[in-house]
Amino acid sequence: MLSRIIIILVIVTTVARGQQALFSTKGIQPAIYVGENESIEMVFGKGNAFYYAYSQDKGQSFTSPVLVDSLQGLHLGVSRGPQIASSRLSTVITAIDKKGDLYAYLLNRKTGKWQNHLIINDVPEIAKEGFNALASDGKGTFFVVWLDLRGDKKNKIFGAISNDGGQTWGKNKLIYRSPDSTVCECCQPSILMKDKQVVVMFRNWISGSRDMYVTTSKDGGNTFQPAVKMGNGTWKLNACPMDGGGISLNTNSLLTSVWRRENQLFTAKLGEPEQLLAQGRNASIATGNQNTFIAWQNQGQIWLSQNGQKEPTSLGTGRFPRLAMLNEQQAFCVWEDNGIIKGMVLTGK
Repeated sequence: MLSRIIIILVIVTTVARGQQALFSTKGIQPAIYVGENESIEMVFGKGNAFYYAYSQDKGQSFTSPVLVDSLQGLHLGVSRGPQIASSRLSTVITAIDKKGDLYAYLLNRKTGKWQNHLIINDVPEIAKEGFNALASDGKGTFFVVWLDLRGDKKNKIFGAISNDGGQTWGKNKLIYRSPDSTVCECCQPSILMKDKQVVVMFRNWISGSRDMYVTTSKDGGNTFQPAVKMGNGTWKLNACPMDGGGISLNTNSLLTSVWRRENQLFTAKLGEPEQLLAQGRNASIATGNQNTFIAWQNQGQIWLSQNGQKEPTSLGTGRFPRLAMLNEQQAFCVWEDNGIIKGMVLTGK
């Protein structure tokens, strides 16, 4: 009987830790990036303002949030918001205002101050939907993608690259244009970089179907291969799902995705049938060679599946979780809960 009580207490303590607020500062839409030595860097927004904080102890504690900027008309909420990535020498945050301009901010690590405030889009006011995704190769190259209206007022996937740690950005390049008018205008794209490999996932819109597609570059984002549909099924929908899913590469460069169709979540690898995960939405995924962590929201709760377990675990109340691997055994999960930023370390096998 005593052993059963001890087990129950341990479970309750673990879940309670996930319920702890990371900051006294309130905010929504946290995004994270894991850099060298398992450090975690985070950005989140509140109104027109967005804040930066970091952890050097794998998420056990974070610095007090620092105001990066107050951007009039900041796109924030429903998967929209500032994005973050870092390299050995710099940290970059990207954010979009409601005029449709995409800005980049660079952290000067010597002074601890944020600088630049550069506009990345080379055609003004064309990112009006407010969705962007940012990635880094960890060595000084950054790649950002966004939904772009230039030319025909139809949303396309555009991108830009910085080869100098975020100080300057290259010419905008078309990554994907739907053969049927537009890509889905209301879903967050995803991007990953590993060495010269760049992977972008987005929700398409072809013949009334809003399915997930992936396009890959093997030359650092200079050229992209034809987009490939994820999974075998389809989702006919004359509405906005507001749900972009997530992608992850393990250390062997194996891509795994998670995404929503109707009220169900699926996982899939390139060229393979999808696998049903659970009911829910707004899923995020982090994979290593030994462990896979998937988090999502459903009925006001954040749910976690580790390594394909049949019954998911509740991490507490909240929505819009984000995951990132810390090492082969651990990941960090962060989410919002009524204006409170919460998070916890997850441990696998």
